[in-house]
Amino acid sequence: MFHQLSLASGCCAVWNTAEMTIQPEKLPLHLSRIETSQGTWLIAVYSVAEVEGGNTLLLNLTLEQSKDSEHFRSRELGMKVPGAMLRDPDMFGKVVDRIRHWIETTQEDGFLELGQ
Repeated sequence: MFHQLSLASGCCAVWNTAEMTIQPEKLPLHLSRIETSQGTWLIAVYSVAEVEGGNTLLLNLTLEQSKDSEHFRSRELGMKVPGAMLRDPDMFGKVVDRIRHWIETTQEDGFLELGQ
């Protein structure tokens, strides 16, 4: 399936998700909470695109951490991940571990490419 990539104002890439077959809220990663050495983070899957014949997914994630009842911090993470890693419970744990490691070792937005 081909998804058109277009540039929005401000030169930020956005996915045309009109023909998506996988909705972000259907992924087990969506609205997951992850415990890190820096506290608890909420993972929200913002968008999904299937590539490589549907075997691989490109994800745009927003990671949020509450600082107090009125303040939070947010980070953006893009991921390229084999779809099987999100469906298999053992492999899913490895995805979460990689996200945890990324949170703990970086301070900026970024991209992760995971393999089998």
